[in-house]
Amino acid sequence: MLLTDIFLLENITILEESSTKGTMKVRGIFQRADEANNNKRVYSKALLESQINKLKPLIEDRRLCGELDHPSNDTVKLSNVSHLVTNLSMKNKDVIGEAELLNTPAGMTAQALIKGGVKIGISSRGLGTLSENEDGTKSV
Repeated sequence: MLLTDIFLLENITILEESSTKGTMKVRGIFQRADEANNNKRVYSKALLESQINKLKPLIEDRRLCGELDHPSNDTVKLSNVSHLVTNLSMKNKDVIGEAELLNTPAGMTAQALIKGGVKIGISSRGLGTLSENEDGTKSV
């Protein structure tokens, strides 16, 4: 089953803005383990850690790109890319992420939204299974 989740970025920090490249680097909490997210899904810390480890080669090769909005397809279309994830790590229950908002139409829109104080979300897509918990949340 294709799972798509949106997590409102918390404590987003602008690390750097480059007027020559037109990029912005940001850091924030991208996901939280063992708590229901906006879609009422719960990801265990062990699952998030294993997925971060699987993504590290893509991050190191500068290939973990993302799109603005929440596309319904399961792959990233390069023509819609807004950002490049440059780091993911676990700190307690939080997935701390860093991303470079690119000088693309979608990336410039994301930069303008952040500068305007808009709370933006980060979206993840992947294949997985769900089990329903007694409280109505679903464990991934």
